[in-house]
Amino acid sequence: MLEAKLRPPPPRSEWLARTRLLEELQHSTERPVTLIAAPAGYGKTTVVAQWLASASHSTTVAWVSLDTADNDPVRLWTDIATGLDRSGCSIARDIAGFIAAGSHEMLTAVLPKIVDAVAALPAEIMLVLDDFDNVRSARCNDQIEFFVKHLPENAHLVLITRADPVLRLGRMRAAGQLLEIRADDLAFNVQEASSLLAADGIELSSDAVWELMRRTEGWPAGLYLAALSLAGRSDPNEFVRHFSGNNRFIGDYLTEEVLSRQSDDVHKFILAMSIVDRFSAALGDYMTGGHQSASILRELQHTNLFLIPLDAEERWFRFHNLFGAVARSALETEHPDRVAMLHARAADWLSDHGYVDAAVEHALAAGNADHAASLVQASWMRYFDAGLGTTVSGWLRALGTSPAARNTTTVVTTAWMAALTGEKEEMDRRLAELSTVSDDIPLPDGTKSAESVVALIRGLFGFGGPVDMLTYAQRAAELETDGNTTWYAAARAALGHANYVAGHLNAAASVLPGAAYSEAAPALIRILGFATLSLTQAELGQVERSCSSAEGAMELVEARSLHALPAVSLAFTAFGQSQAAAGNVEKAMVALEHGLNLRRKVPGHSPWPTVHHLLVMGRIAITSGDLPLAHQLLDEVAPMIRQYQEGMAPMIARLEEAQKSLREGQSGGPHLESLTARETDILRRFAGSLSLGQIASELYLSPNTVKTHTTSLYRKLGARSRTEAVKIGREHLLI
Repeated sequence: MLEAKLRPPPPRSEWLARTRLLEELQHSTERPVTLIAAPAGYGKTTVVAQWLASASHSTTVAWVSLDTADNDPVRLWTDIATGLDRSGCSIARDIAGFIAAGSHEMLTAVLPKIVDAVAALPAEIMLVLDDFDNVRSARCNDQIEFFVKHLPENAHLVLITRADPVLRLGRMRAAGQLLEIRADDLAFNVQEASSLLAADGIELSSDAVWELMRRTEGWPAGLYLAALSLAGRSDPNEFVRHFSGNNRFIGDYLTEEVLSRQSDDVHKFILAMSIVDRFSAALGDYMTGGHQSASILRELQHTNLFLIPLDAEERWFRFHNLFGAVARSALETEHPDRVAMLHARAADWLSDHGYVDAAVEHALAAGNADHAASLVQASWMRYFDAGLGTTVSGWLRALGTSPAARNTTTVVTTAWMAALTGEKEEMDRRLAELSTVSDDIPLPDGTKSAESVVALIRGLFGFGGPVDMLTYAQRAAELETDGNTTWYAAARAALGHANYVAGHLNAAASVLPGAAYSEAAPALIRILGFATLSLTQAELGQVERSCSSAEGAMELVEARSLHALPAVSLAFTAFGQSQAAAGNVEKAMVALEHGLNLRRKVPGHSPWPTVHHLLVMGRIAITSGDLPLAHQLLDEVAPMIRQYQEGMAPMIARLEEAQKSLREGQSGGPHLESLTARETDILRRFAGSLSLGQIASELYLSPNTVKTHTTSLYRKLGARSRTEAVKIGREHLLI
């Protein structure tokens, strides 16, 4: 359906030319933003489509029709960037990957690049966002505000909406940056109403036209509905005199009149299709249980009955919003027992054809929360891997108020999302629930069982320490044995990483290729596999293989434009180490600095990539001669390593080796006389807040003895104060 979202409605010969509005729009590009705001049925989209199709319009156009799914910032900007890219803006080789990777820094990384791409165009460009009222997310509106504020001079933004957007319109008005076209402008005048009626062969007296105008207030949809209802009547003037009410009631009345005059098959089709936002002949056949949808669609197009084509091939359509709303109302009135069934059929067809967002919505509307939960569970990984975590979280919120909230499928998805977003307490709570599940039923996403989910999450993220991580990773590998699945690769990535941490390098090197080279695995799992394999091979002395694996990780990052995604930081760890091994220390430090910045964005994530990165970067900082940076990095990683009591001997050995290298690097400086054990004890306590008397008491020494040791300590370190002694001691790794 993305293609349908990126094209304006094709112009139709039946449309009444709105000459006065087209002339006004012709001057709209003199201002950065045009706002076309009016309720349903005022022809907002039609007027803009007419203008874009007119000979007088020559600006390059990027069109995006928005829907409720665009409340996910990644989805919104992927759609917008794709539309701009189709119009000549070179944004990224993989737009979806680039935006997904930058989801944590939209305002600082993604939007500036989009703005720069627009500014780089040699010609003017217009971005049209239709149905902008669907975007209600505060984050999305803040980002649109930023985009408007930084709109390049060669760009123009058109917002088509039923309601005023949450933007600073007053400021734009005051600055003369905003052109507004509203309901009063879009309403038909008498001349346009007469032309519309005449085009349909309807002859009304001038008094009847004025009466129709008075009753509809020039509302285009109301006039069009009247024309449809008046067609073929023997006394149209009399008909005009017998209806009354405001726009909404006129719309309901006249649309019901139109519906009642259709054949049974067309009537049934319209009611069934009214519950979906977009439909095709195939979907229509499935929902109605017939084979006439294609011919009905051709008939509706011929009669111009509120049917809007969404693509040039005219495979996808939607009803005018007002018409669809009234048809839904008629369905609920005439066939209330069919509503849930139609939603269920829509969910089945849409899920079978890969339209998961819409399928979940219809499954919930059908009252089938279990089906919705299964759809979410089957699709969450693909959506998260595409950067659409906000969409998955929205599904989980919807399921949280349904009977499926306690389903194993829902709990599993919630556990994964908590782990991936660094919500450790929520993750532990959900994993505890899953630990009580006794059956071995495979899950919709392909995982073997709930037990396998627990093993995978604990094995991959390793919050319980190396022994716990290795135990669970081994169990996950025992359970996930199908080499053609995502979870086989995930289990191998977990097991390989756990073995690397535990110092079992040959074991790690033997299982990690199962993750790195898996065609079934998502990019994030493959990157983890390649990066960990590179670190393992480096310690085994396999320098060329290590460099090749690091390049494999970076190729995936490049191909998916994932440079800004915190989850890929280990690729930069491995790449930095490989560059340093090749003698490119400066290039290595640039990559490592970027990787460190990525890790700091989401501190709640698994600690292990940060631990590996700090160790590698600390060692290479020593090589580059930046000993203060090396000291800082190793000081940061030391408590992270020592927080676990068991299974940390290999990691401690890696830390101590780096610390030894740092001491050797510092040995070229002023020589320090060795401290005695007692002087070292006192120096360590100087780093705290204890007084000399308290230190003496804690060490079971007299105050005078502590003063004597302190004097000797200051002399050996060349320090003149307690603070300076601590600083020098840390610089030389004495504490």
